[in-house]
Order: sequence, then C-alpha cells, then structure tokens
Amino acid sequence: MKVQQQPPPSVPEILVVDDDLYLLAAIKQTLVLNGYAAQTFGNPLEALASIDAHTFSAVLADIRMPEMNGMVLLERILEKDADLPVILITGHGDISLAVEAVKKGAYNFLQKPADEDIILATLSRAIERRLLVLENRRLEQQLTATREGRTRFYGLVGSHPSMLGLYALIETIAHESDPVLIIGETGTGKELVARALHSISRQDKAPYVAVNMGALPSEMIESELFGHEKGAFTGAIQRKVGKFEYAGEGTLFLDEICSMPPQLQAKLLRVLEERSFSRLGGNAAIPLKARIVAATNRDLRAEINKGTFRQDLYFRLNVLPVHLPPLRERREDIPLLVDYFWKEYCDGQHSEIRPCSPELIRQLMQQDWPGNIRELRNFVRRYCVLGAPGLVGETAAVPMMSPEMSCLPWKEYMEQQEQLYVEEVLRRVGGQVSAAHQMMGISRKSLYDKINKYGIALHQYREKVETGT
Repeated sequence: MKVQQQPPPSVPEILVVDDDLYLLAAIKQTLVLNGYAAQTFGNPLEALASIDAHTFSAVLADIRMPEMNGMVLLERILEKDADLPVILITGHGDISLAVEAVKKGAYNFLQKPADEDIILATLSRAIERRLLVLENRRLEQQLTATREGRTRFYGLVGSHPSMLGLYALIETIAHESDPVLIIGETGTGKELVARALHSISRQDKAPYVAVNMGALPSEMIESELFGHEKGAFTGAIQRKVGKFEYAGEGTLFLDEICSMPPQLQAKLLRVLEERSFSRLGGNAAIPLKARIVAATNRDLRAEINKGTFRQDLYFRLNVLPVHLPPLRERREDIPLLVDYFWKEYCDGQHSEIRPCSPELIRQLMQQDWPGNIRELRNFVRRYCVLGAPGLVGETAAVPMMSPEMSCLPWKEYMEQQEQLYVEEVLRRVGGQVSAAHQMMGISRKSLYDKINKYGIALHQYREKVETGT
C-alpha cells in the first residue's frame, strides 16, 4: 500500500516502511505537520524500488515485516546508497537485533512506541548528516573534475596522470606540519613544489625561506642556518639571525640536502627531534616553528650505503615523500610546456615570436631531456632569441649532443651550452649589452657576470659590426 505525495523541491523527503498501516499513517501525519514530505510503503519491496526514482533524506523502517525484514532491507538500501541514513523501528524484543543493525550501517534505531519528539530529533540529525555527505560528495566530484581538467598548478605545468596525482598529493599534505622530502632529478621543479606547499598552507603569510645547501661554503652553513651571537667566532661583530629563526612559522626549504656536511646532519637531526635550536655562541633554546621541506636529486638510500648521509636523518625527513617524474616519463606534457615557455618569453619581451611548428614539437617529444624542464625551457628561449633558420628551423632536426659532450659532467655541459648561448646573442646584437640582457631576460649585472666568467671579449663583436663582417 502506498500513499502518493509530491514534495516541494526544498522539502526533505522521508521514506517510511512499515506493515502496520495505522502506525504508517500516524508517522506520515507527524512528518507532514512538521514540514517533511513522506513516501510511505507497507511493502518493503516496493519501498526498495522507489529509491531509484527519489532522492530521500532518510529512511524510517520497521525491523519486523513479513515480506522482507528490516535487516535485509537495510543491506539492500545501503547497496543502492551507502550514505542514506536508515533509522530502524524496533519492538522491545528486537533491541539486540537493532544494535547489530547499527554495527552494519544503520544510522540509529527507535523503540516502539516511538515518541514523536524523539522521531523528529533523530530525523533532524540524520538529515543534517545526509546533507553534509551530499555536499562533500558534490565538492569532491567538482574537485576531481577540476583536477582532471587543469594543466597548471602553482607554477607547475602538465596534465599527465603523474602530474595530476602530484597536484592532489600537494593539496593533501600542504596543511600538515610534518617534514616533506621532495625527490626528483635535476630540473624537474622541486622548488616549485616547495613553494606550492607553502602557498596552500595555513602559514602562507609567513616567510618562505629557501637555502641551497650545495651553494653554501661548508664553514658558513651552520651560521647561515642557525645564526650566531656577537663574538661567537672571529668576524662575528654582531648577532645574526639564521634561516631557521627567520622562517618563523613559515616554510624552510633545504635544497640539495645531500650536500650538508655529516656533522651538521647530526645537528639538524637533533633540531628536528627537539624542535629547538641555539645560535652559535649562544645558550638560549629557540623553538623551531617552521615547517621543514628538503629536496634532493640523488638516491638517498645509495648515499646512506656510501656513508655520506645519515639513515636516521633520512627517516626523520622522509615523513611525507614527494616524487617528481622526469620529463621523459611524461612526454605528452612537452607541447604544454613549450607553449608555456614561449608565452613566458613573448610576455616578458612584449613581442610576438613565431611559435614552434608541429614538426619541431614532434621532434622535441622524441628527446630524453636529461636536464628535464629546465633544459626544455632553455631550448625554447634559445628558439625565441635565435629563431629559424639557424639553431632550429621548420625542417631542421633538434640539435643532438655530440659523443664528446655526452661524456661531460652535467655542470660542465650546461656551462658550455650557456657560453654558446651568450656568445650567439652578443653576436646578433653587435655586442650591445643593453640589448642583449633584455633579449635574454636577465639583468645587466647577470650578463656581465657571465661575460667575465667565460672571458668573452665584447669588443670583438662590436668590431665585426663596424667592419661589416
């Protein structure tokens, strides 16, 4: 037996199932008088079928019915909608059965005769929970759709599944305070991940402090990290605040953590365990409030086996690991990255440069890119500066590394490439530094530093312009 009633869209709709028609009518009347809509059934099979056609806010069901008891009905309802609150109505002798039903997923149970106020209060709580679950489900679906459709994330670019997983992981751990260890090859964007973690965190207004351990002289690392008091050593003429202290409640990013000397690894371990540190030459314990994010491009387990990195420090840092995929494992993202870097250059130079051709993009996707994103960015900038023909052209193949160059250490290879790049730009602008540094997108001082580093004679390029050679 069924009583039809079409509810207004905003009115919570309750499914009521009971073979006692008098009780069914009484519950329906109570619900309608208190602002609810009711779909009432005396047959549990019909009630079960109605779930597919309605979005119920809750279910009230008797536990003792001839066609199908409440336990079986509960199981069938949860198979259709695992989050739908089911409230069972039970007689005195069915209390133990009702408790078992709650363990199997029922929201609650009411004992006959059920008081009107208790029914309404229980329903109110159940509906509130139902609305919260549905809203969370909607937001999760919306977030999933957004994640699947996005190609950029706090400076990171890519839509490969590995990158979408990375974005989701960053969002998941950004609000945590535990240390993060970012592992990835050179040029994969480890600092971008660290900055994303900071930007999403609740401490995004606090300082973000980055320290490249490989760029600091070993004798300066301790002072740079922990600071020092006046007179702590020769030349310490005043107190210095270290990076740990300056970061406050923000993020401290320790890049190239493998470059940290062994004695300082022990001190860092103690600081992480005690959550405090002291300046050099000082006794006062300063609480560590910053979140520690470390990064490395090496295999830390191999470094541990070699004795160059402490295993206990590795375990302390590797609470929340983040692995960055190399570019060769997500070649599908190369067109997106090329377009991003091309637009970056055009926007910076306020000029229009012909985009890379489909043939060139195809060639780029066939390369392994040992320098990963950084190497690809340098290539795109060279293309924008030097154009085609020349370094690259519509049909020219992407320049490949010579056998001699492939045997060079990474740093030496990159320096050679940088020198060739600087010399070619200077040749094109006739040795004019003002035009060259703007074309390269770097400061005048940075360009002069590179000219001095590689011993480039500017007058030679200017003489070639004057003589017309």
